[in-house]
Amino acid sequence: MSLSFHIDFNGQCEEAFSFYAQHLGGKIGTMLRVKDSPVPALSEAHGQTIVHANISIDGVELAGADVDASRYSKPQGFYVLLGVNSEEKVKACFGALQQDGQVVLAPQRTFWSPCYAIVIDRFGVPWKINCGT
Repeated sequence: MSLSFHIDFNGQCEEAFSFYAQHLGGKIGTMLRVKDSPVPALSEAHGQTIVHANISIDGVELAGADVDASRYSKPQGFYVLLGVNSEEKVKACFGALQQDGQVVLAPQRTFWSPCYAIVIDRFGVPWKINCGT
């Protein structure tokens, strides 16, 4: 059995996964476009969108796809929790994810962690970053 997350994107799946690969050390496994799948492309632009992608970040898989703008809703009701092993790593991940995003809680000490932060990245994905040392 395995457990992973699937995130819908508003046409930014490829950009988001490339960003996560670069800044979070992720490894993209699949990046499948509509035009390369059995799904009929409704237009040339639709054919370029992502029907399925996955990325592994420290052994945890995130999956995602672009959805039609009329069906897209900003993610809500959950956070992707990123556990790291140093305060510096919290600050580095936070620094990357907060670019053009929304800071909810800047990195700081909490009663359970020497460094913890909350941010919604520029793709609308909410993150909690926790130092577990």
